[in-house]
Amino acid sequence: MFRNQQENNKKNIEIVTEDQLQDKDQRIMSVSAIPNVVELSNQMIEFLEFYDRTDIVKMRKTNYANYLNLMYEKFNNMPASMISLLSDEKNRAQNLTKLIEMLETLGKVKNGEKNLEEVRDEFIEQNNEQYFYPAFGGKEQLIKDIESKGGKIN
Repeated sequence: MFRNQQENNKKNIEIVTEDQLQDKDQRIMSVSAIPNVVELSNQMIEFLEFYDRTDIVKMRKTNYANYLNLMYEKFNNMPASMISLLSDEKNRAQNLTKLIEMLETLGKVKNGEKNLEEVRDEFIEQNNEQYFYPAFGGKEQLIKDIESKGGKIN
């Protein structure tokens, strides 16, 4: 595992050991912890319909604190992160696509069509490709940089 540190616009690679990653309170992944995907999908649809209502749009513009309070009360069974992603108007289409993909994948895991650990690893790699590796000139460049500093890649 590597931590990207930006110092004076210089890229620094700090190798984080396995011992540093160990957390005594680490949560164990479990398929049983996956929420009802159909219910969550229905809540997303309801949220989007509610979000675009004229009175809600007006409240969002005139009294944002009350708007937030109302949204979190009304959709209290929906994860706050999901509410935040769906409320981001600038990135809503992209966020909605990712949420739908996530729900589809979780549904496949819950139904036994996919393995939870494999899905987690795919998710991590997908996010690394999109957000982490580009900061180092890509995955291959990152590996070269690590190896040139004496690090090893499994």
